[in-house]
Amino acid sequence: MEFETISVDDEKAKELAQILINEKSLAILRLLQEKTLSLSEIARELDLPLSTVSYHIDKMIKVGLVEVVGKKYGKRLQEVKLYHASPRPILLLPRKISVKDRILRTFENIQIISLSIAGLIAYGVYKFSKLLLTPSSNVQDLTKTVTETVARAAIKEVSTTPAFQKPVTHTILPYIGIVTFVMFFLVSTHWLVKRNL
Repeated sequence: MEFETISVDDEKAKELAQILINEKSLAILRLLQEKTLSLSEIARELDLPLSTVSYHIDKMIKVGLVEVVGKKYGKRLQEVKLYHASPRPILLLPRKISVKDRILRTFENIQIISLSIAGLIAYGVYKFSKLLLTPSSNVQDLTKTVTETVARAAIKEVSTTPAFQKPVTHTILPYIGIVTFVMFFLVSTHWLVKRNL
């Protein structure tokens, strides 16, 4: 989930504190949690001057408590913004986190998730390919019986025809698992980065 981070040293923290101790700001915020409204609709419902509502809305947008969610056209065909309480939580931090630290922490989370997903999928592919590519004893017995009956009649043809398919050895199976792991790691990392996780 995406969240807004504010350091206590930041000016936004002071503005957030002012909003939280102001009754008018809290009334506007409560109303916008339930409905999506324009400035004039908020002023009408709370019986407040339009300038007061505009002032408090601007402060709440700056802090991240309220966001513009749409537009509509008013009576004079002018665009009117619609406001709603933001669903993103706000996290107050005792110190300012640098952008570099934030990016590194996000990248570490993505790497851990990607490695887990890629490892599980590679293990599954390894087991599945081992199951498919390794002949079982029942299949060998059936093949052996069929081969013995047919082989006597066609032994000359079998010896003269070239072998088109070599038997799969167990040495290729780990490589299949490794290639699968790398591919799924790269794909899942790319997907998680795009989702801003």
